[in-house]
Amino acid sequence: MGQTRALYRLQKLDLELESRRARVREITAALEDDRARQQARADVNALEEQLRPQETRAADLTLEIRSVAEQTQQLNARLYGGTVNNPKELEDIQNKIAERQRRHAALEDELLETMIAVEELQEALTTARAHLQNVEQTWAATQETLKAELDRLKNEIRHLKADRQQIEQTISPEYMTLYQNLRARKNGHAVAVLEGESCSICGVEQTTATVQQVRQGLELITCESCGRILIAL
Repeated sequence: MGQTRALYRLQKLDLELESRRARVREITAALEDDRARQQARADVNALEEQLRPQETRAADLTLEIRSVAEQTQQLNARLYGGTVNNPKELEDIQNKIAERQRRHAALEDELLETMIAVEELQEALTTARAHLQNVEQTWAATQETLKAELDRLKNEIRHLKADRQQIEQTISPEYMTLYQNLRARKNGHAVAVLEGESCSICGVEQTTATVQQVRQGLELITCESCGRILIAL
């Protein structure tokens, strides 16, 4: 393999390595990106935090309503049981009954509002938990797919690096230095193909003498415009 062809092959390997390394970086970032799952969990936790005190309040209200009802029942028993005859005491019992009836009505109104809030939160929580489950399943499947791709890419990179090392050994240090300098300045493309009589990258037509030298492939020839190494395939 001539030096120019070796450099062209080296460039192809370098570009393939860059592409795979870029994809490895993307996959690594994607594997570490847990924002969607964390947000879904946070949504469930937030709803659970909101629901818990509402359920506690509903239970407390239910107990208090039951207690007030029992108190009212006991007062009614005293009022109509015939054991109290004092008009003032009877009036006091009636006032207490009326007070508890008002309290009972207020508690029932609050309980109704609380139960509505509980129901809404339970529905939202059910939806959030279903969403979390979907996110978890998608995340797990994606992780598995990405890890498999990552393993494949790492294996390909190992083979590409081995091929690159083998080809680099056939290239003179002088040409390698030129190649590396051009790659750094030419966005990774140090070698350009001669298409007709023009450089495939910058598009500038070369002189007849340059074209002939490139096609002979006896020495390293660079583009008269962009300075890239030219090769005729």
